[in-house]
Amino acid sequence: MALRVIEIVTPRSDKDEVRKSLEEHQPDAGYVFWATPLDDGEFLSFRVVLDVAETGNVLDELEELFAWTSKYRIVVYPAEATLPRLDKLAKEEEKAHAVFPEENKGGSGSISREELYDDVLDTSLLSKNYVMLVLFASLVGIIGLLRDNVAIIIGAMVLAPLLGPNVGLALATTLGDARLTREAFKTLAVGVGLCFALSVGAGLLLGVPEANHELAIRSVTAYSDIVLAMVSGAAGIITVTLGVPTSLVGVMVALSLLPPLIACGLFLGAGFLAQAGGAGLLFAVNIICLNLAGVGTFLAQGIRPLSWWDKERAKKATLRAALAWTALLAVLVGLMILRTR
Repeated sequence: MALRVIEIVTPRSDKDEVRKSLEEHQPDAGYVFWATPLDDGEFLSFRVVLDVAETGNVLDELEELFAWTSKYRIVVYPAEATLPRLDKLAKEEEKAHAVFPEENKGGSGSISREELYDDVLDTSLLSKNYVMLVLFASLVGIIGLLRDNVAIIIGAMVLAPLLGPNVGLALATTLGDARLTREAFKTLAVGVGLCFALSVGAGLLLGVPEANHELAIRSVTAYSDIVLAMVSGAAGIITVTLGVPTSLVGVMVALSLLPPLIACGLFLGAGFLAQAGGAGLLFAVNIICLNLAGVGTFLAQGIRPLSWWDKERAKKATLRAALAWTALLAVLVGLMILRTR
């Protein structure tokens, strides 16, 4: 099982209060902890080793306990193993035989809200590295599509620079975080605009080859593409919340955002407007379905703000966003029906 270490740096004067709180929640969360004095003698370091599924609940309890000032600090980092092992099987067996089972507080096996936010924020902020990654992935995708080479196109899919800001947008919608929404949307807009401009330029200069299978299949949107985008988006969000980056590669390939966008630009640059519209429709369907599936999966994973007023604000923001994405998807389905007729 995945483990986390929560390190709490607190003034020595608060030792008894912190220890009492940790001891109260220890039977439910099944963690181990100890305290170590720091060099200056004024502060203590409490280290808590626990299952990743309990991290969010424990952090919520600590956040409610502390009046946050500069004298407190909590750091979360992964642990490879602990000996003796945390007896998770015994804990699950005890819960299964309980006469009055406790209500599930959201221990869904996901990483904590704070870890998730930091991970998503890293890929949602506009940076020089992000712009370079978009440039390189776009060039790889353009070459792959023009050469009708699946292996090269998969290389562009795996780079997947547009996936990060979309996940950030879905998380921001779930938490009602306006700042993260702005940053993720700005990053996504820059990435889409840069990739599209490069693709249009390549289409103007090089045109598009005839009988190109990879380009042709991305100029048509089927109803199965909607299902695929929804399922892949949900799988991607689960992978992110579990903190298992290696599993994300398959999602990047299944949920292809760059290839249809590049195909749209290539067709438009070469003057094939109908095919450009079809590829643009596929790209829009993938973006909308990813965000819809992302919000739904985050909610199902129990990712919500801590305070009640943030929860109320997030609930309203999530509802508005879900209605907007659903309306856009309905419009795109209508366009698909018109195109088939």
